[in-house]
Amino acid sequence: MGKGWSVEYRLPSVDEIEEDTSLIGDVLAYMNSPEGELFIEVGDIVSGMLEQADVDAKERQIIWDNGDRLSIGACAQRIAVEHPEYPLDIIAENVIIWLESEFAPSTYTPEQLDELDRLTEAWIRDHKREAKRAEKGSRTRHS
Repeated sequence: MGKGWSVEYRLPSVDEIEEDTSLIGDVLAYMNSPEGELFIEVGDIVSGMLEQADVDAKERQIIWDNGDRLSIGACAQRIAVEHPEYPLDIIAENVIIWLESEFAPSTYTPEQLDELDRLTEAWIRDHKREAKRAEKGSRTRHS
C-alpha cells in the first residue's frame, strides 16, 4: 500500500440517494477533495494505459497491446512501475473500474456482454478476496 491512501469504491444505490440527498453532496465533496482528485487522476492514467487492452475473462487476464497477459494485480504493478508516484491500491481499484465499466467491445452481442459481466464480477470478487487475505497475512507477518 502506498502513501497511506486506501479506497473502498462503491456507488450508492438510487434508493440510498433518494433517502439521503446528502450523499450527492458527500460524493461531490469527495470528488473535489485531494483524495478524490487523486483517484480521478489515477483513473485517467489507468484508462489511457489500458485503452488498447483486451480481456480474456475466462482466463482472468487483461491482454496488453504487446500481447502480455496479466492479472488485475500484475496490471496494477505494471502501471505502478511507470507511475510510482501513485498508490498501488488506488491503481488496482482503477483497473477494476476499467474492467467493470470501460471494457465493453462494441462488437459483442448482448449475450456476450452478459457473459463478460458475469465472468468479470466473479473475477473481481475473487481478486478482492485474495487481496484481503494477502493483506491480513502481511499484517500478521509484520506484527
